[in-house]
Amino acid sequence: MPRIARISAGCLVVLALGFAVSGCSSALQLSSLDELSSAMASPGLRAGEQISVIVYGEASLSGNYVIDPAGVVSIPLAGRIKAVGLTTAELAEILMKKFRGEYLRDPKVTVSRAEVRAF
Repeated sequence: MPRIARISAGCLVVLALGFAVSGCSSALQLSSLDELSSAMASPGLRAGEQISVIVYGEASLSGNYVIDPAGVVSIPLAGRIKAVGLTTAELAEILMKKFRGEYLRDPKVTVSRAEVRAF
């Protein structure tokens, strides 16, 4: 085999190994980023989060509320609700049930994350 062919073959092997190693490195980084983003985008509410509750047509019930360190949120006319682990849609459904009947005929409730606080 001519010398130039051996050098080219050696360069190809080194390049292939370099790409393989860099691919592993970025795969590890992506894995860590995926874990971080999935933790941040976790569907369940957490203690310390501030949530925004909108009860359509009822400004006095709408507002921002903080989930306390025990995982409970206190909302007027609904009382204290264990919110940790619930999705925003699940909490909205609970609030609609609590408001329906005694307080409102057909409540429309939306819950969203406003911000995360550290305790």
